[in-house]
Amino acid sequence: MPPEVALPTNPRRSLRVAVAPDAPVVVAGVKALLRSADSAVTVVDLPDTVRGLSTVDVVLYDPLHGVPAGFGAQANAATPALVGFSWSVRGDTEATARSHGACCLLSKDLSGARILQTLRAVQSGQRTAFVVSTTSDTTARARTRVVDGLTAREVDILQMITEGLSNDEIARGLYLSINSVKTYIRTAYRKIGVTRRPQAVLWGVHHGFGQARPGHGPADDT
Repeated sequence: MPPEVALPTNPRRSLRVAVAPDAPVVVAGVKALLRSADSAVTVVDLPDTVRGLSTVDVVLYDPLHGVPAGFGAQANAATPALVGFSWSVRGDTEATARSHGACCLLSKDLSGARILQTLRAVQSGQRTAFVVSTTSDTTARARTRVVDGLTAREVDILQMITEGLSNDEIARGLYLSINSVKTYIRTAYRKIGVTRRPQAVLWGVHHGFGQARPGHGPADDT
């Protein structure tokens, strides 16, 4: 008889993570970080069907971009865990994530190991702090606001502009009227010394707000 193959006594549990649409640099970075941290982790793009969602354990999304389809009021017992993943970990972003049904909010500047640790806890049903961030994130964002005199909301909107979102998408993501978004944009532009959207995108990239999405040119003049 062939010798028996010894099975691992404590195999790592597989974890399938879906990433909602975001700036390409963010999506690629998350995939690389998690895959390098644990070979038992599979990272995929967010499925666009309810059946597809049932194949993943956790969904990472940015609350500032709006709640993914199938979550929020549409969520049910079969819906995977929803985890916020954003540069902004302030109280208003936390409130938005909670309203979407997210179980926690992670800062985008966390290490792969820290992100994985939290996702594993979520997968196991363990209680974790709702907001998981680092001092460096808070310090960097505060420094940007102090240097340029930007409000927290203006920082959020400039980040979304840098990532290629239109005014309509920003309004939906932040639950603001289109006129309010335009007012915030005009004020932010004046503070950072630009007059057009392409200039604002370049300013955002230079200040670490992400990377403009290929094929997502400025959809609005302002």
